[in-house]
Amino acid sequence: MKYLLLGGDWLKRAGFINGMPVKIRAMKDCIVITPQHTRELWGCLEGMSVVNINKQKVAQWLKTFPGALNDTGDIPVVKRNIGQAK
Repeated sequence: MKYLLLGGDWLKRAGFINGMPVKIRAMKDCIVITPQHTRELWGCLEGMSVVNINKQKVAQWLKTFPGALNDTGDIPVVKRNIGQAK
């Protein structure tokens, strides 16, 4: 069985924090990993809505979001060691 391990120090060096929810998209010759947290989703929902949204229903939906999305609140700033491979 072939697989790709999506873990290790390279994630930390790329700016990801342990436990940070991510979205993984696989495309031809490319894998894209982006951080995904509830604050970002709220912004997207509010930006797409042309009418008022039911915040209680959205909060409930976020709790059942596919992939067990965690509410991480404010994401701390990650300082990267640019050019320092370990």
